[in-house]
Amino acid sequence: MASVMTGRGVHPKELMMWLYLASTGMLFAGFTSAYLVQRFHEFWKVFTIPPIFWVNTGVLLLSSVAFSVGRRAFMQGDYQKFRYALMATLLLGVLFLLGQVVGWQLLVREGLFLAGNHKAVSYFYVLTGLHAVHLVVGLIVMGYWTWRALRYRVGPDQALGLRLAGLFWHALDVLWVYLVVFLQLNQLF
Repeated sequence: MASVMTGRGVHPKELMMWLYLASTGMLFAGFTSAYLVQRFHEFWKVFTIPPIFWVNTGVLLLSSVAFSVGRRAFMQGDYQKFRYALMATLLLGVLFLLGQVVGWQLLVREGLFLAGNHKAVSYFYVLTGLHAVHLVVGLIVMGYWTWRALRYRVGPDQALGLRLAGLFWHALDVLWVYLVVFLQLNQLF
């Protein structure tokens, strides 16, 4: 069984995942800092964030719950439950991404474009789009794990890989909640 912890500390692959997540966090921190600095610019426009972005938050959080259920089932050797949970995780992730596209389309219908005169709107697209790019990577990872699970190619020796996939997936949730709350609060104040 692949161990997450060795006698000397964190597994090198887990350390690399944490470093990647930290660098991703810094990327988003940089963009949100720039957002705050630009907020007082003359072309700043307050706009209403479509409610579907909040619905998507619930969908993404449910996907994390599904993954956690699946990981627990995996650790207990219940591979059938693991398969169903991974399929649910993948489906909810795709649903989230489709919801993002619908949300962006709603903004376009209101005349709010990425490359317009309103910096707040541009930042909204960039931040949510950058998150979507990371989510696509997460969907590829979940697709890989789902494919393996459906082909019965999983076992205790994949525990570390599954843990790393979970760290990435849950980090996407945390990042999304941060973004949607940050963006909403900045539209209110």
